[in-house]
Formats: sequence, C-alpha cells, structure tokens
Amino acid sequence: MANNLITIDGPSGAGKSTIARLAALRLGMRYLDTGAMYRAITLACMRAGVKLGDGEAVAAVAKQAQLRCELSLDQPMKVFLGAEDVTGKIRTQEVTRNIHYIADVREIRDLLVAMQRKIGENEEIVTEGRDQGTVVFPNASLKIYMFALPEVRAKRRYNELVQRGQQVSYEEVLQDVAKRDYLDMDREVGALRKAPDALEIDTSELTPEQTAEEIVKLAKSRLAMRTRKIDKNTLDRMRKTSGLS
Repeated sequence: MANNLITIDGPSGAGKSTIARLAALRLGMRYLDTGAMYRAITLACMRAGVKLGDGEAVAAVAKQAQLRCELSLDQPMKVFLGAEDVTGKIRTQEVTRNIHYIADVREIRDLLVAMQRKIGENEEIVTEGRDQGTVVFPNASLKIYMFALPEVRAKRRYNELVQRGQQVSYEEVLQDVAKRDYLDMDREVGALRKAPDALEIDTSELTPEQTAEEIVKLAKSRLAMRTRKIDKNTLDRMRKTSGLS
C-alpha cells in the first residue's frame, strides 16, 4: 500500500467519528467517515419513498443518488447528494433507525466499498466504520478496534442528539444502541468484526482526546509518522462540530 492508512472499527457510539477526526488532525491525514456515506444513501431512499426493506428498490436509488464526499485536512468530511450538502441532514435519529436496511444490501455495500477504496488509493486517511480493517482495507498500515460499554455509548449519543436540538430520551437511545449492536454483528454482509491484527482500545473511561492520542502514539511508533501542531481555532471549531465543547 503506497499510502499510510489507519482503520478504526467498532460498535456504534464508541466515539469512532470524533476520535478518527482528532487523530487525523494530529497526523496531518484526511478523515473518511464511512458511516456518513451509508446515512446519505438512507436519506436518499427515505426521500424517494421506496420501501426500505426492498433491496432492489434501495439499490436502484443508491445507484442514482450521485453521492459525493469531500475530505479536508482541517474540516469535517462533507457529504453531498447531487449538488445538495446533506452533511447535517443525515444525523437525525430517524436516519439512524433506518440505516440497517441500507447497510444490509450487498449491491449498496459493493458500491460504497469501491468508493472508499478509490479514496484510499489517492489519500492518506484515517477511516472508521464496521469492516474497514476486515473487508475494505485488509492491508491497512494500522488497524484499531474501538469499543465501550453500551451505557456509555448511549449516553454519548444522547448528549449529541440533545445538543443538536432533538427530543429524545436516554432510555430510547439505549434501546437503539442495543438493537444496532445486534444488527451490526448479525449481518450477512459487512458484519462488525475485529480484524485478527487489530489493536483493541476500550474508550469507556477515556476522553476522545485521550483515545486519539493513543492512536497517534501507535502511528508514530509503528508507522514512524510525524504529528503536527493543531491551530487553536481549528481545534475549537472541531470541538463545536463534534459536541466536545
């Protein structure tokens, strides 16, 4: 593999997105949010009004969705459906509850995996999801498997949704986390698995900054990568968009 590539896999709510962004910032790499890609296709299917359990129908929508991702060194990944920026619109609880329909369709997974690999060919990236180190990038430079207690993950997700102004209860979010775990690990395609050569990190009692620093240390020691100083304004902006402030 020509480029350094770090994969972070793990269950929903383990903090993968925030931590991947922080690690990417410190390492001068771009961050690929694969979950956002599936969320965007879910949103497209919901808007199209197709039956989400109909694999052929949702696959047809995905092929016509004109999904596009913009990766940046210092900004969150932006997601577009055609010319529309849907980066903020894909983070609702409704999308979260329906995403498993989309992630279970092999044609959609094949489509998005091909997109992810293409991005990995041209960029040095930190990428996160469920199967990045097992299926998408089996030859990644460094693989991390990140996890946390379900109650901790539910609390994090609840705080994130409340901060965005959504009306949800903690109990509701905890139930969604449990359901998502079951669905993610029981999938026929793209199931959540730990790669044999992945290093485990339990984030239950770690802050995002502490976890990201662990990954940075591993990258520096195992890949001989260098870190960079992060501009305070960039870090403050990142904190706001990730719910860290």
